[in-house]
Amino acid sequence: MDKSSMIIIDPGHGGLDNGASYGYTDEDDINLAIAYYLEYELKEAGISYCMTREKDEDVSLDQRVTLANVKDAKLFFSIHCDAFHKKTVQGISIHIYPAASIGSLQISGIVHRQLLTYFPLQRNRGVKRSDFKVLCETRMPAVLVECEFLSNPKMRKFLKEPENQRRMARCFKRSIQIYLRNI
Repeated sequence: MDKSSMIIIDPGHGGLDNGASYGYTDEDDINLAIAYYLEYELKEAGISYCMTREKDEDVSLDQRVTLANVKDAKLFFSIHCDAFHKKTVQGISIHIYPAASIGSLQISGIVHRQLLTYFPLQRNRGVKRSDFKVLCETRMPAVLVECEFLSNPKMRKFLKEPENQRRMARCFKRSIQIYLRNI
């Protein structure tokens, strides 16, 4: 696909910012692993993409937003893991900006439906409206997915499994394909 179909893959955190850290597992490492699998899936599908980071390095929120806006991407897709002080909390959630564009509403709905298909046993926490910088300052539809709770030992084990990371990436690729087909 040409530049006009560019997808920005944003593995959250990185470098000195590990994100959530539980049980000797750092969020930024899980995010990057899922992003690598998504990169592979998009390449196989012939979908143009750009990663905001490709290794464990510091990339500011401003840099992520600027990259997406300069690339004039069709979609900004941010990958994260959630955390909470109660270890029993679990589930996958999708975040969009409170004043989300039609495109952000569309991709969030598609991701939500695909997560229900790919992960029927996981708790689906639905679509939430959040004022995250990468959602409000990018000039294209943007979505941020919290893949599960790293603070929950059972979900942390789930997140660390390469097969679950690959399945998450296939779910995201399918969501992106459906979105691109319908815009």
